[in-house]
Amino acid sequence: MGMTGQYLAVTSEVLQSIRSEEVSIHSLETGLDIDKSWQALHYVLCGTIADGEPPLGLIVPMSGSHYIGHLSDMDVFALSPTEVEEALSAVEKITAAELKEQYDFADLLEQGVYPVMEDEDPEAFFEYIYEHFTAIRDFYAKVTAEGKQILFYIF
Repeated sequence: MGMTGQYLAVTSEVLQSIRSEEVSIHSLETGLDIDKSWQALHYVLCGTIADGEPPLGLIVPMSGSHYIGHLSDMDVFALSPTEVEEALSAVEKITAAELKEQYDFADLLEQGVYPVMEDEDPEAFFEYIYEHFTAIRDFYAKVTAEGKQILFYIF
């Protein structure tokens, strides 16, 4: 099965209910599932497995400054509406060619980036992460238009 990255778009009221454990993340509908691409995307965008610098580090938020706790049996990271908008501005015009310039399959493999495997086809894997990158970009645009916050967790 593996660990999949999940995003939720929430209001500040829903976030507070999650933090106070009145509401479980499991009871909410997932806004976006990026399958197992989360760590590879973060690495390609930021050059590090976790704790990437904003604004690109906000696309798959895994930094300590965005960590809000171990809630509903998983570690959860949150972005404010302003951070979502900042991240969207940084990636909304990134093309496949530009992302591919940052993509180095051999480096991903050498660094042990999840879920890269030796027998993976590098071109097919790039297409896989690019598909999820565009889905994240679209999701961030929708969330920005709604003025909501984003929660990210790995399930």
